[in-house]
Amino acid sequence: MTDQIRVLIVDDEPLARSGLKQLCARDPEIEVVGECADGRSAVAAIEQVDPDLLLLDIQMQDMDGFEVLRTIGPDRMPHVIFVTAYDQFALRAFEVHALDYLLKPFGDKRFFDAIARAKQALRHAAGDELRTRLTALLEAVVLQDRFEAGSIQASVGSTVTQTFASRIAVKDSGRVFLIRADEIDWIEAADYCAKLHVRDRVHVIRESMKSLAARLDPARFFRVSRSALVNLDRVREIQPFSRGSHVVILKDGTQVMLSRNRRETLERVLGQSL
Repeated sequence: MTDQIRVLIVDDEPLARSGLKQLCARDPEIEVVGECADGRSAVAAIEQVDPDLLLLDIQMQDMDGFEVLRTIGPDRMPHVIFVTAYDQFALRAFEVHALDYLLKPFGDKRFFDAIARAKQALRHAAGDELRTRLTALLEAVVLQDRFEAGSIQASVGSTVTQTFASRIAVKDSGRVFLIRADEIDWIEAADYCAKLHVRDRVHVIRESMKSLAARLDPARFFRVSRSALVNLDRVREIQPFSRGSHVVILKDGTQVMLSRNRRETLERVLGQSL
């Protein structure tokens, strides 16, 4: 690698691209060789300008960031700093030790910390190792997407097994904390977000209940209604409420309603009638 780090910015938001470009301009070791507003133009630009580093958005309309990397392939893949507004993608990057990510909105210090890590990796780490990590991330994402789409089904004798999230990434005051899944008491929907209840604290993440339910182990987390998931290990008792409905009472006294249409499913999970 030369002294200059050749950076390609890929983000479908003009303001985000402008902000990243301004930040890059403050580092004399960075040369921005292009910017793209969508995945297809990013693939073409990568092939044309051969950047050292991608500042790559994940959520884009035509092709997401993972599709861009899959299209490029591991042999031509530059190093990547992911740029995302979604915590679950940050967690996937954590799990496979990807180079780094920036969780929107991020501060200047967080950006330059990521750039410093990228510089160290580009100058000292083995490129094959980093590409192997990114390839592992892509494979994990493909497998997860296929599970969520229902295209992979577990069967007797099958060699495919689903891996559920053991930690949830939570952003707070510009930092990201990893919350152990088994420490979560229950989860409730809040508009387009979800609230993780962990003992006496509540953490808000920008993720749907459907997405969380798909990522968490169903043997531990049960969706008692459209708006709530409970950790079955935290359940103290289940009491009749009214007209055939029930209320789930957690060990700390929290009461969560069990919808009627989820009762039979819970009975099958528990192996007994309520």
